[in-house]
Amino acid sequence: MVSQRNEKEVQMITSLYPLMLLIETFAHISPSSRTKQLEAIASACTEHLNDALALHRQYTHADQAIRGIQLYHTQLLRLHEVLYTCCDRSISEELNALHRVEELLESVEFLFKKDINPLTPLPQHHEKRIRQYIDLHLEDSLERLRLKQIPQAYLDEVHSAIESLFQRGKIPYLQYHHQHYLVQLIDALRQLAQDERQHKNWPSRFLILMINFNFNHIGFLNRWKEFYEADPAATDNLLRYPQHFSAIPGFAYDPNRSTLLMLMCQYIEMETADDKSSSAVPYRFIHSNLNGKELKLWLHLCVKAKVMRSSEKKEAAEEFSKLVKTKEGILLSIHSLTKMDRGSEFPAAVHLRKVLKTMLNELHEKFPELNG
Repeated sequence: MVSQRNEKEVQMITSLYPLMLLIETFAHISPSSRTKQLEAIASACTEHLNDALALHRQYTHADQAIRGIQLYHTQLLRLHEVLYTCCDRSISEELNALHRVEELLESVEFLFKKDINPLTPLPQHHEKRIRQYIDLHLEDSLERLRLKQIPQAYLDEVHSAIESLFQRGKIPYLQYHHQHYLVQLIDALRQLAQDERQHKNWPSRFLILMINFNFNHIGFLNRWKEFYEADPAATDNLLRYPQHFSAIPGFAYDPNRSTLLMLMCQYIEMETADDKSSSAVPYRFIHSNLNGKELKLWLHLCVKAKVMRSSEKKEAAEEFSKLVKTKEGILLSIHSLTKMDRGSEFPAAVHLRKVLKTMLNELHEKFPELNG
């Protein structure tokens, strides 16, 4: 019984034998015979698809059909790679034969797309097509999003993550899964970038889009953690009802990693647990009326003005991180307190200038002789 099942599963792959023989011997034949061999390859591609469909209809079990298609598709990819490597694409006859193999491959992928393993590495002709689409649309979309006040750190991670898919040896590698994922992600970013409606919270909408597209790139997650540490309330309001998100089933930047939404929620739970455990420590906290970015800038000013005994910001931040809470009741980490981002902290600087003016006015009122 087992041998019969195995025989059924390899029926389609064995049907590729005539084409396999033509392609694998192509690199070893004499130049004078190449034209005839190329014509035979093109003809075999045309004739083969009907035979493959007929064999597929003979499968009586779904699992046989899936395994048969996956074996068949893997072998067809290998033959494409062999011909791609050995043919001279500057010669029209050789390029035409390669295109015929690619047409056969794409026909198989269209007809049996539900059975193709999405984790299969993407062949070079698909990779080039996606690369062209990205080159055409990504940069312009990211620039438009920057003008909508989407943090540059997020946009840089999106660009870096997409580029890394096309770099050999990096994980995750480019797979069939990414063929539709990347195109639809770029289209969604374009739509957001070109949306001309006024008074929308674009940073929030951008983050929702990335969650729905499950952009679970570790660098993007790390940037989000930094923004969360600086201003937890903004993200807490966004993630309060995670069931309201409409993530696309099966979509992911990295299929081997948990979803972006799950990673975010786990991080918030961990931070909340840390806050609860730290509240048991017998410290009398200073509860400020500043948010994370304002408190970070306030520490910077105190160190520069020598209000703190230590002239080293990291040493001062170590004490701040234990004692001074943001207005949301959060203790910021040493890393959050010492990492400066001038562009994103400008609103905090505006607020602190008002605070300092209030303090200066109070000082002059208490000591009028200072005005003399």
